[in-house]
Amino acid sequence: MHYAIITNPVSGKMTIDQKRAVLAKAAKILNAKIYGLDAITADDFGQCARELATHYDVLVTAGGDGTFSDIINSIDTAQTPISYLPLGTGNAIRYALKYKGSLADIAMRIKDGKIQKYDLINCDEKKRAFMASIGIEGALIRLRNQYLTQGATGFKTYLCAAFNAYFREYKRANATITVDDATFEAKNLLSLMVVKQPYYGFRMNVVPMARFDDRKLHIFCINSGLFKCAIGGATAFTIGNRIGEYRTGQKLAVQLERPLILQIDGNYAWEADAFTFTVMPNALKIKC
Repeated sequence: MHYAIITNPVSGKMTIDQKRAVLAKAAKILNAKIYGLDAITADDFGQCARELATHYDVLVTAGGDGTFSDIINSIDTAQTPISYLPLGTGNAIRYALKYKGSLADIAMRIKDGKIQKYDLINCDEKKRAFMASIGIEGALIRLRNQYLTQGATGFKTYLCAAFNAYFREYKRANATITVDDATFEAKNLLSLMVVKQPYYGFRMNVVPMARFDDRKLHIFCINSGLFKCAIGGATAFTIGNRIGEYRTGQKLAVQLERPLILQIDGNYAWEADAFTFTVMPNALKIKC
């Protein structure tokens, strides 16, 4: 098969030369050229992905969850298989795909692997996702991005943003939630997660029952206080999150008493007081 590696020049802290160097062994294993580093805008990057998809059998995305999300929203992933080389910080997709070892090890797994079919989430008919949430994560991401622009990096940056989001920035809201035909109320919503795989960044197993290929949305509603949230955070790094209300379905509708931020795949998406999510079966082909 013919592979092309695509990576975003502005994501992460690596320079363009550093990205070329760190991807060199993987590129040699896959006999692939590296593209995308000359992209100036997000539109340029998406256009590069679309052009590559017409000329190569597999498009290998090198980056973090945000770069992976950019690709699944730029090309027809039901037609063009993609693969993933983790270069980001949190890398939820790395853990979802159970990747281990170096980039060279992962490249060998990609080369020898089979094409798997996975589901995606349709968010308001605007964007596709593998993980989304309404609530505190939007405030957390906004703060994290501020800290990153100031030069902060790593997991401590995430923890600092989470602390300030919980105690200062985020204001809870009530929500009416409909999963398929069942409706329930959520008071003082902290987070409503809608995912297709178990992980957030840094190997946090927040929705342990989620599966990439079962044709269901996996929905976790959390409105707990500080003590239970601390327990949930701790168990997410060990046995998996054990707080919140879990449901599954093919469609989710959310009506809020006031607008909240939606995050998609670790990035700020948009703000609204109503959202809809539907499952997209077999919408993603991954060679892994």
